[in-house]
Amino acid sequence: MRTSNFLLMTLISTLAGCASVNITSKPPAADVILAVPGQENGKLLGKTPLQQNLSEITKLSNRSTIVVTLKKPGYRSQNFVIPNLGGGKLEIEANLLPIGSDDSADINIAVRYLLEAEKYIIEKNFKEALKALEKSRASNPNIAAAYTFEGTIYMLQNQVEKAREAFYKALALDPQDTEVRALLAETGGNTDAPPAGKGKGRGKR
Repeated sequence: MRTSNFLLMTLISTLAGCASVNITSKPPAADVILAVPGQENGKLLGKTPLQQNLSEITKLSNRSTIVVTLKKPGYRSQNFVIPNLGGGKLEIEANLLPIGSDDSADINIAVRYLLEAEKYIIEKNFKEALKALEKSRASNPNIAAAYTFEGTIYMLQNQVEKAREAFYKALALDPQDTEVRALLAETGGNTDAPPAGKGKGRGKR
C-alpha cells in the first residue's frame, strides 16, 4: 500500500486505547489547534512536536470526539480525529504539503476507489465496499465522502457507534455538509461541527 503524502497515523497499544498523544510534523513547528464547540478559531494547544494527556484535551474540547488541526503558514492544513479515549498512547505524524503542490494523481485514484465503493454499496456487498474505501483513503485521506460512505455502510449494518465515528470524521473534513450532519443526528451524535475550511474537498457522490 502506497504511503500517502498527507496524514500518517501509527496506533500503539490499540487494545488498550489512547490516553496520551504525541503529535509531530514535517516540517516541524506547526500549530496544533483543538476544535471547541462555539469557538470558530478553536484553541491553540501548542506547536509540533507536542505531547499531551488526552484527558486534558477532552476537558478543553467539551466533547467525546477530539478534532485537532495542524496549521503552518505556506502549507496545507490537516485534520485528525480521535473518536474514542481509553489507555495507551497515540502517535501522529503529519506530512504537510506546500500550498500549490500538485496532488491531482492522488485525488483521481481516491475518487476512482470511491466510485468503486459506491457500486459495491448499491450491490450490498459491504465487505468489498469497505476494502475500496481503505484504498481510497490510502491515496488521499482528506476526502470526506470516503467517511460518509463508511458511515452509511455501518448504518445499513446497524453498527451505530461505528457509523457515528465515521460521520464525525466526515464532518471534520467538510463541516458544511448538511447531509452528513443529518446522518450523524440519526446516530445520536453531537452535530456541532468543528471549524470550517480545514479539510480537503470531498468526492462527488
